[in-house]
Amino acid sequence: MKIVKLSQLLLLFLLLTAGWSSDHAVVVVQEAVTDTVAVQIDTVFRLRLIFAGDLMGHTPVHEAALKEDGSYDYTACFKYVKDYVQSADLAIANLEVTLAGPPYTGYPQFSAPISFATAAWEAGFDILTTANNHCMDRGKYGLEATLRNLDSLGIPHLGTYRDTQQRMAEHPMLVERNGIRVALLCYTYGTNGIPAVAPNIVNDLDTLVMLRDLQVAEQQQADYVIALVHWGIEYQTQANAGQIALARWLMEHGCDAVIGGHPHVVQNFTADINPENGRYPELVVFSMGNLISNQRKLNCDGGIMVSLELEKKGDSTILSDYSYLPYWVNKFQVEGKWQYRILPSADAVEFPEEYGVDENGYKALKLFDDNTRSRLHPADSLGCMPETRFYYRRMVSDSTGMTTPQ
Repeated sequence: MKIVKLSQLLLLFLLLTAGWSSDHAVVVVQEAVTDTVAVQIDTVFRLRLIFAGDLMGHTPVHEAALKEDGSYDYTACFKYVKDYVQSADLAIANLEVTLAGPPYTGYPQFSAPISFATAAWEAGFDILTTANNHCMDRGKYGLEATLRNLDSLGIPHLGTYRDTQQRMAEHPMLVERNGIRVALLCYTYGTNGIPAVAPNIVNDLDTLVMLRDLQVAEQQQADYVIALVHWGIEYQTQANAGQIALARWLMEHGCDAVIGGHPHVVQNFTADINPENGRYPELVVFSMGNLISNQRKLNCDGGIMVSLELEKKGDSTILSDYSYLPYWVNKFQVEGKWQYRILPSADAVEFPEEYGVDENGYKALKLFDDNTRSRLHPADSLGCMPETRFYYRRMVSDSTGMTTPQ
């Protein structure tokens, strides 16, 4: 992790001014170290972000986490991917449940124990988004209880709000780390027909509201603007015309990247949503799939995490690199009780025994891994998303001296 060195005077200024801004959003200052060396104009700042898909608390997932003392522990679900998540400077996932108390239920109206969110936080996710089609599953009480519980845990969140005052203070969410200011915006296509009750607010896909939010992000002097969008058609592996049109609109009005979810499957991506404008890359990941769930149908039993690496020099901030990690959810039994583990699929395909994948599980794992890779590395296109090498164990040097997976 890069450490930003500041003079003692600048450090004092940061300590006095960090925290809630007077108008919009929260500024999170990660670190500042006293030093007599001044920050140079040509200093290069770097920030790595990881985004993950939907945290789905289906009933069998809760049953697997239930302990003899009546508590719930989901920690083991993230056992094999937490090192990757924690390698980021900032990691974000979608909390697609309410934290509204018992009875703890799955589809169609989700409510999960608080420990569901705690496990994600402890696995390394710094921020949870709450604007999705299940955020109103327990009505006004459920929305407010979710926010109240996340606040009690100290977990930052965005997308749903108690009232206009809170939304004005917290959206867009401005996060400052490693000398880079990132504005995060979050929206959903709907709430399954259960409207938000005033004064509560759920961020909808309203372009008039979104335009104002993008203007606020510009006023905040954000170096990079990312929209997190809940959209698309469930179980469709290709983005539809509405997603493509909205992604283009977002880019045309100030977004630098768009990260999507909701379809419960990994969809295609593009690094050049508006090729005619000469601006590259303009990254759009239409859907990352599920992060944890009980869904086992084709393409629903896993997803991807997406890594963005930002680089800032002077007044210019660019997306210097991006990649994805495919993962598959292993559902297996221990002493007659179902368990769930999120596995890095490429590594698990090579070393299934180390991840406890049986013969039947391996077939599903391999199918998911092959399908996901073919979707993000299409044979009929020049564009493909690079896959992270975080879990590659065997590396060889080619003739150029570059390391490649063996």
